[in-house]
Amino acid sequence: MNRKWLCAGTLIVAGLATLLAGQEAPPGPLPTPTVTVGPAVAQKAANPTPSPTAKNQTQKTSIGVGRASVKASAPSAYWTDLVDIDADGQVEDNQFLYDKQRGILYTYRYDNYQCANGTSQNGDVLMGIYAQGNPNGQPVGSGWFVVEVKAGQCAETKPGLYGCRFNASGKPTTCGTAKVKEASGEVEFTLVKK
Repeated sequence: MNRKWLCAGTLIVAGLATLLAGQEAPPGPLPTPTVTVGPAVAQKAANPTPSPTAKNQTQKTSIGVGRASVKASAPSAYWTDLVDIDADGQVEDNQFLYDKQRGILYTYRYDNYQCANGTSQNGDVLMGIYAQGNPNGQPVGSGWFVVEVKAGQCAETKPGLYGCRFNASGKPTTCGTAKVKEASGEVEFTLVKK
């Protein structure tokens, strides 16, 4: 076999393996609004139950507001709790909904997020965190977040939903415009190039 073809084939296989493994987000500012995913996210995924101080425990079929909302596959455990989800040293009032059938712990809060242009805004933040035994086989503590951006926020001319997938360490891997898929409770991302 020709040495050039062997080298080219090796490079192609290595490139495909890198893509399939899920590259880390590139260094520098991300192209969409983001939130910080703190260690509490993985801790909640490992034990998706209310804490002893949780309030408003009931069953609900949805969580979130507007575009930053999701419907559960069936009535699911719901509660509110004070948790420092974004590792900023302050506990925030978070809503939680554990969809056991999907193996996803959803959390919603009205909080700040970082725009791609470096400014900070407040808005609706929805997160889906994979728990043990999720049927998608995703690593526990990995997941996705979305934020609803109003026209004029983050230098965006149109309102929209933006977000990222993150790995079990909380690092963003894929970011873009987002759409919550009602049937699966998952999010579909379209990459944004800026």
